[in-house]
Amino acid sequence: MQLRLLIPLVLLAGLCCAAGCGDGGPAGSQTSVEYGGLDDFVPPPLGDLQQTVSVVLSDLGFPETVQRPVDVAVVESGRIRFRVTSNSRTPQVLSGLESLSFQDKDKRFEAFRAGLNLEHVYCGHRDVRNRFSPRKHTYLVSRERDGHSVFLVRPATQSPWSVEHATRLAVTPPDAVDIDFRCRFRDVSAFGARGYVTFFWANYMRELHDAAVHFRGVSEQGGSEGWIRAESMDGWTVGTYRAATASALEFDADHNMALNLRSFEWPRITRPVLYSRSADGMVLILMFDRLRTDVDEIRFSHFPPAVDFQYVIHGVKKGRRYGFRARLIWRPWTTQEDCLQAWHAWHRDPGSTDGP
Repeated sequence: MQLRLLIPLVLLAGLCCAAGCGDGGPAGSQTSVEYGGLDDFVPPPLGDLQQTVSVVLSDLGFPETVQRPVDVAVVESGRIRFRVTSNSRTPQVLSGLESLSFQDKDKRFEAFRAGLNLEHVYCGHRDVRNRFSPRKHTYLVSRERDGHSVFLVRPATQSPWSVEHATRLAVTPPDAVDIDFRCRFRDVSAFGARGYVTFFWANYMRELHDAAVHFRGVSEQGGSEGWIRAESMDGWTVGTYRAATASALEFDADHNMALNLRSFEWPRITRPVLYSRSADGMVLILMFDRLRTDVDEIRFSHFPPAVDFQYVIHGVKKGRRYGFRARLIWRPWTTQEDCLQAWHAWHRDPGSTDGP
């Protein structure tokens, strides 16, 4: 039976923090400090925007030359067309993929109400910056001058966490968008004794065929790997799945983003690939170049109709470059085996950053 989940865009700003954000988590010894309101952070004005973007990209090891920043950039190749938007209209229109569509003859199938929206950056103790800070302040969109890629760029001066980051989005015909995310912190003092930072991306799906997400994993300790159908619909007190070898994140008892820090004990992920079945016979497949290392990890979060993911950096160090590569596929559904084969084909050589 087809499940149609439609949520007005005006509700998206609170969806992934609708429950549990003020709840306590596992008790910790670190004393929590909540900073003043986000309005206390006033970023300095930027000068030449094209030069600003170029400097950030160079700092993060991107060799591409870009055009002057724009509010919206559209790229079309193969059967995929996507539209990338800056923070200029937030929160009415969220940054990231404002649109992602697949062309089939005379029809277009739209994936998102908002996609790849960097929604939160948060640490292990209570801090007002844990909630929705990436949706504020300057987040620039620039097209590659002689190519088909688009960059989302935030200078460190525009981030209350003092982090510069850039995301390169490029079409790989006929149905994929390749993602390259890199970041570097200019100051890490805000992360305290816990020492980790988490980036959280939201994908608000337009219509779902099935409320669950599916990933390769194990349902219990010592279990055999297989496809897991994961559906976190029970009160939204938790909605995150972690790697089979990863530990639960520790956080302070009065944390204001506990919802996104809690994770299920089981099932757990064994391969960094998931899919979500959408209406009209479409499927969204997300795959990553890593699941867990000594430095960082990918986690899947699921708050229907949002198909989300997290990037966690452990022991974050000032000035070190971090990042990951991913591929997003939007195409007609075929089989689970085809989803796994798509990951195998890409995983042989997905590339890597110069970070961990």
